Formats: sequence, structure tokens, C-alpha cells
Amino acid sequence: MKNLHIIVEGSSEEIFVNDVLVKHFAALDIYVSVRKIKTGWDRINNKPAKGGLLKYLKFRNDVLRWIESDRGRVNTFYTSFIDLYAFPKDSESPYSLQIQSIVDPYQKITALEAAIGQDIDHPNFIPYVQLHEFEALLMVEPDKLLGMYPDGQTGINRLKRDIQGINPEEINETPQTAPSKRIIQYLPDYEGQKAQVGPMVAEDIGLNLLRLKCPHFNEWITKLENL
Repeated sequence: MKNLHIIVEGSSEEIFVNDVLVKHFAALDIYVSVRKIKTGWDRINNKPAKGGLLKYLKFRNDVLRWIESDRGRVNTFYTSFIDLYAFPKDSESPYSLQIQSIVDPYQKITALEAAIGQDIDHPNFIPYVQLHEFEALLMVEPDKLLGMYPDGQTGINRLKRDIQGINPEEINETPQTAPSKRIIQYLPDYEGQKAQVGPMVAEDIGLNLLRLKCPHFNEWITKLENL
């Protein structure tokens, strides 16, 4: 048996891992555990604050803490599930101006993941950054949103026209046109429900189709299957 620890950006990714990837990898004798990035301390509830990626060091330190806590346990691997959209560009981030300037999204993401891997510098860490955010997976089959928004057919049709002919992973990352922003434009209720609705819709689409339509996502899953 192998252990796979996945550190994620937010609740959408956490739920998707627990509801979809845990079962998939269990069949391959890979035990998956997941947790959100620790971002600080929630003083109101007196507990660690989790989720979001505002500062690169928060992510880096959390990955290294998890690795350190395992004290070299055999057959244990680590990976990330974080968005390119709004990825930190602070002075301590490996997302350099040179990488940011790369036009092709697949070349850009390859360069960024390589830089993260070099920075973490652990042989069992596999960096993964989602092009461009979790909601790209929902763009694979937007009609599945109808199950959650039965009165939303008109909005879904407009969304489908909006992204027609675009590879889901290449839907860009501006605050107006990122995948989640496009969904919210046509289905405004999604904004307050994304953490619950997004993973359910992705699960309904199914891992096989997600992999078929999202090459970078498929490459990541394939790497993990072959640990």
C-alpha cells in the first residue's frame, strides 16, 4: 500500500478529492488523505484557519510541515491541487515574471510546476497546478449544472455558447473570464454555493470524461496512478 497526501487550495478541491479521488486510488492500493492549506489562526473560533492561497510561503511551509511530520515514512507521496488563477506573485513565489510571460498555458504550467518542485525539493513531492482553476472541470460538460439549477437552462445555454470551441483548461484567468466567473455570470447563485455544487457537478461528469477533456489534469492523475 502507498500513502498519498494531497494539499489543496479550498473546499471544492477537498470535497472532490474525498468524493472522487479517494475511491479511484483505493482500487489501486493507494490510500489518499487530503487537507487544506493552513493560512493562519482563526481567533474567533480558536482554531487553525484553512483554505486559500494568498501567500506562496503559506503553501510551501504547509507542504514541508506535512513531509516533516511523516519522518520519512516509506511509500508516502505528496502532491498539490491548487489553481493557477490568482496564484501568488509575491517576491517569494516561484511564479516569476519569466514564467508569467509564457503565452502557451501548457508550457506555462509545466514551467511553474517545475519551479515549485525545485523549491520544495523533495523526491516524493509531485507539484500540480490546475489550469486555470477547479471550475475548468465543470466546463467539460456544463449541462450537468442543470441538475443543481433546474431553472438555469437559459443561463447554461449562454455559458455553452460563451465557451464553445475552447479547451476547458485554456479558459483564461482574468477576474471577468475565469471559469468560475463565467458560471456566476449566467448562474449567479453559484457564487455562494461553489464549494458544495462544484464538486458534485464534477463527480456527476465523471473522472473518465474529465481526464479525456483535460490533458493536464489527466497527466497528473496518471502520474499518481503510477507511483
